[in-house]
Amino acid sequence: MATRSIIAKLDDKGVQAIYCHNDGYLSNNGKILDQHYANEVKVDNLIAQGDASSLKDTIEDTIFYMRDRGEENKEATNLHNETKLLEFAFELCDAEVVYMYAYGSWYVYDNTDAIGNKSYQFIELEEALYVVDYDYDCNII
Repeated sequence: MATRSIIAKLDDKGVQAIYCHNDGYLSNNGKILDQHYANEVKVDNLIAQGDASSLKDTIEDTIFYMRDRGEENKEATNLHNETKLLEFAFELCDAEVVYMYAYGSWYVYDNTDAIGNKSYQFIELEEALYVVDYDYDCNII
């Protein structure tokens, strides 16, 4: 079963977003984005490829619908703001997690409640990863 996510970038023109079908949870896509897509150039290159089936450590290894499967109409979606991004993610894509690159950092909005009460707002991805890792490793939270 897939854990759907949205990967987006906010800039002065609005939000560009792509859908990722598999492994969208924090301990997979969250860690990959944090560790391997931590600068604007890499984020731009990722989003330029359009919707993805599975995110991997490199763009070359990531499986994209257009590039790797020849599917049409899978380009990034342009949205006006974060509110429209969340509507797109949860109402149209049935995503569980939204990752947004903004102001030089990754943020996450987790609709699965994996990060507790903070899940219903954007928080810094590194903070969310720490909470999830701490919970999985120590089972204290």
